[in-house]
Amino acid sequence: MANRGRSGKASRRESSYARQRKAHDAAAVRHAEDRDREAAKRHAADAMLEFEAKWGTRADALKRLREISLAIERLRNEQDLALRERDTLIAQLREIGEAWNSLAALTGLSRQALSKRELHCSANQLETKPARG
Repeated sequence: MANRGRSGKASRRESSYARQRKAHDAAAVRHAEDRDREAAKRHAADAMLEFEAKWGTRADALKRLREISLAIERLRNEQDLALRERDTLIAQLREIGEAWNSLAALTGLSRQALSKRELHCSANQLETKPARG
Protein backbone atom coordinates (compact mmCIF):
# COMPACT_ATOMS: atom_id res chain seq x y z
CA MET A 1 0.00 0.00 0.00
CA ALA A 2 2.95 2.29 0.51
CA ASN A 3 3.62 2.21 -3.21
CA ARG A 4 0.18 3.57 -3.91
CA GLY A 5 0.91 6.67 -1.87
CA ARG A 6 4.07 7.34 -3.79
CA SER A 7 2.26 6.72 -7.01
CA GLY A 8 -0.34 9.29 -6.00
CA LYS A 9 2.38 11.82 -5.18
CA ALA A 10 4.11 11.15 -8.47
CA SER A 11 0.82 11.57 -10.29
CA ARG A 12 0.12 14.85 -8.53
CA ARG A 13 3.67 16.02 -9.24
CA GLU A 14 3.29 15.17 -12.93
CA SER A 15 -0.03 17.04 -13.00
CA SER A 16 1.61 20.02 -11.34
CA TYR A 17 4.47 19.95 -13.86
CA ALA A 18 1.99 19.72 -16.72
CA ARG A 19 0.07 22.74 -15.41
CA GLN A 20 3.32 24.67 -15.02
CA ARG A 21 4.39 23.79 -18.58
CA LYS A 22 0.99 24.81 -19.89
CA ALA A 23 1.13 28.14 -18.01
CA HIS A 24 4.70 28.72 -19.20
CA ASP A 25 3.75 27.98 -22.83
CA ALA A 26 0.71 30.28 -22.62
CA ALA A 27 2.89 33.05 -21.18
CA ALA A 28 5.42 32.56 -24.01
CA VAL A 29 2.64 32.85 -26.58
CA ARG A 30 1.31 36.02 -24.93
CA HIS A 31 4.82 37.46 -24.84
CA ALA A 32 5.35 36.69 -28.54
CA GLU A 33 2.01 38.29 -29.41
CA ASP A 34 2.97 41.39 -27.39
CA ARG A 35 6.30 41.61 -29.26
CA ASP A 36 4.50 41.27 -32.59
CA ARG A 37 2.04 44.03 -31.66
CA GLU A 38 4.86 46.34 -30.60
CA ALA A 39 6.78 45.62 -33.81
CA ALA A 40 3.66 46.39 -35.86
CA LYS A 41 3.21 49.69 -34.00
CA ARG A 42 6.85 50.63 -34.64
CA HIS A 43 6.51 49.72 -38.31
CA ALA A 44 3.34 51.81 -38.65
CA ALA A 45 5.04 54.77 -36.95
CA ASP A 46 8.08 54.45 -39.25
CA ALA A 47 5.81 54.20 -42.30
CA MET A 48 3.96 57.35 -41.20
CA LEU A 49 7.23 59.26 -40.75
CA GLU A 50 8.41 58.14 -44.19
CA PHE A 51 5.05 59.09 -45.70
CA GLU A 52 5.09 62.54 -44.13
CA ALA A 53 8.68 63.13 -45.22
CA LYS A 54 7.79 62.35 -48.81
CA TRP A 55 4.24 63.68 -49.18
CA GLY A 56 3.60 66.00 -46.25
CA THR A 57 0.21 65.75 -44.63
CA ARG A 58 -2.49 63.28 -45.58
CA ALA A 59 -4.46 66.13 -47.16
CA ASP A 60 -1.41 67.10 -49.26
CA ALA A 61 -1.05 63.50 -50.42
CA LEU A 62 -4.73 63.24 -51.35
CA LYS A 63 -4.52 66.52 -53.26
CA ARG A 64 -1.46 65.25 -55.15
CA LEU A 65 -3.21 61.96 -55.92
CA ARG A 66 -6.13 63.87 -57.43
CA GLU A 67 -3.76 66.03 -59.51
CA ILE A 68 -1.93 62.97 -60.82
CA SER A 69 -5.19 61.21 -61.67
CA LEU A 70 -6.44 64.25 -63.60
CA ALA A 71 -3.11 64.53 -65.45
CA ILE A 72 -3.26 60.86 -66.44
CA GLU A 73 -6.81 61.24 -67.68
CA ARG A 74 -5.85 64.33 -69.68
CA LEU A 75 -2.89 62.47 -71.22
CA ARG A 76 -5.12 59.52 -72.14
CA ASN A 77 -7.55 61.86 -73.87
CA GLU A 78 -4.71 63.54 -75.76
CA GLN A 79 -3.35 60.13 -76.76
CA ASP A 80 -6.77 58.99 -77.99
CA LEU A 81 -7.10 62.15 -80.10
CA ALA A 82 -3.60 61.70 -81.55
CA LEU A 83 -4.28 58.03 -82.35
CA ARG A 84 -7.54 58.88 -84.08
CA GLU A 85 -5.83 61.58 -86.11
CA ARG A 86 -2.99 59.23 -87.05
CA ASP A 87 -5.42 56.50 -88.08
CA THR A 88 -7.43 58.95 -90.16
CA LEU A 89 -4.25 60.15 -91.89
CA ILE A 90 -3.17 56.58 -92.58
CA ALA A 91 -6.56 55.74 -94.07
CA GLN A 92 -6.57 58.85 -96.24
CA LEU A 93 -2.98 58.33 -97.38
CA ARG A 94 -3.83 54.75 -98.33
CA GLU A 95 -6.83 56.03 -100.32
CA ILE A 96 -4.53 58.19 -102.42
CA GLY A 97 -2.11 55.30 -102.98
CA GLU A 98 0.62 55.71 -100.35
CA ALA A 99 2.55 52.44 -99.91
CA TRP A 100 2.33 50.38 -96.73
CA ASN A 101 6.13 50.30 -96.45
CA SER A 102 6.33 54.07 -96.51
CA LEU A 103 3.62 54.42 -93.84
CA ALA A 104 5.23 51.72 -91.71
CA ALA A 105 8.58 53.51 -91.83
CA LEU A 106 7.03 56.84 -90.88
CA THR A 107 4.91 55.52 -88.00
CA GLY A 108 7.20 52.83 -86.63
CA LEU A 109 4.36 50.32 -86.91
CA SER A 110 4.37 47.11 -88.91
CA ARG A 111 2.38 46.90 -92.12
CA GLN A 112 0.11 44.37 -90.42
CA ALA A 113 -0.55 46.76 -87.51
CA LEU A 114 -1.25 49.59 -89.96
CA SER A 115 -3.75 47.53 -91.88
CA LYS A 116 -5.51 46.57 -88.66
CA ARG A 117 -5.62 50.24 -87.60
CA GLU A 118 -7.03 51.12 -91.01
CA LEU A 119 -9.79 48.53 -90.60
CA HIS A 120 -10.47 49.81 -87.08
CA CYS A 121 -10.55 53.40 -88.30
CA SER A 122 -12.90 52.52 -91.16
CA ALA A 123 -15.29 50.79 -88.76
CA ASN A 124 -15.28 53.82 -86.43
CA GLN A 125 -15.90 56.20 -89.30
CA LEU A 126 -18.94 54.16 -90.34
CA GLU A 127 -20.29 54.33 -86.78
CA THR A 128 -19.72 58.07 -86.37
CA LYS A 129 -20.99 59.29 -89.75
CA PRO A 130 -24.32 61.12 -89.39
CA ALA A 131 -27.27 59.40 -90.99
CA ARG A 132 -28.71 61.11 -94.01
CA GLY A 133 -32.39 61.32 -94.23
